[in-house]
Amino acid sequence: MKILVLNGTYRPHGTTTELVRSFEEGARTHGAEVEVVMLRDRRIGYCTNCLKCYGYTGEGIAPCCMTDDMDEIIPRMAEADGVLFASPVHNGFVTGLMTVFWERLSWRAARPDGPLLGIMAIRSRLNNKVRAFGSIASAGGMPERLRKSCDDGTPWLKSNAPLILHGQWVGDVYAGADLERLPENRKDWQRLYFLRRLGKRQRDRAFALGETMAKAIGSGDLRPVTMEKMIPGALQWIIKVIFAFRPPFRVAG
Repeated sequence: MKILVLNGTYRPHGTTTELVRSFEEGARTHGAEVEVVMLRDRRIGYCTNCLKCYGYTGEGIAPCCMTDDMDEIIPRMAEADGVLFASPVHNGFVTGLMTVFWERLSWRAARPDGPLLGIMAIRSRLNNKVRAFGSIASAGGMPERLRKSCDDGTPWLKSNAPLILHGQWVGDVYAGADLERLPENRKDWQRLYFLRRLGKRQRDRAFALGETMAKAIGSGDLRPVTMEKMIPGALQWIIKVIFAFRPPFRVAG
């Protein structure tokens, strides 16, 4: 089994990378082959919104107007049995590196489809296999009990990766602030990020996530997320009734 790790850190020897190493160890104990891609070392241009990928109606990965390392990374994702997204928490979200990567990825890996309940559906183009997904988020000064006020990146990845990349979310790790010592004065609070460290418990959780992903892949029980599955049956019925009287789209003429 192959697991691809996409590391969106700017600091190759920081806490995010340390957690990725623990994840690798856990996955390899269950027979996984793990490849790590450091996005900072790759040539990935900004999306120009040319819509070439969006308009592609053929099979497989959609083309792009740009030629760069995305042409290598996306096929590796298609080959992978599992994908881990790793990123520090910047401004409550994933890094700009990870954001730019996803902006270039989304419509190359998924297609507009529909209609579904009167709206456009999204289908994965990478439907050659069902993949396992997970994430690691490494925070600077926000403790784990306050994760909801800091970590918007993990919920976003959890909502989008399984749908766009054809698979199932199996787990995530949020490594909040684990300090060398409690802040004692104003200067300590101002340099809070520099007081943080990785604790054994956080490394163990990353190791366990690696095990979990490898086991999930090996089980053969992974199920892909689709828009139909994301909307409960009762809610689908309510939406149909509402949209019968007030369609979400109207054509002016």
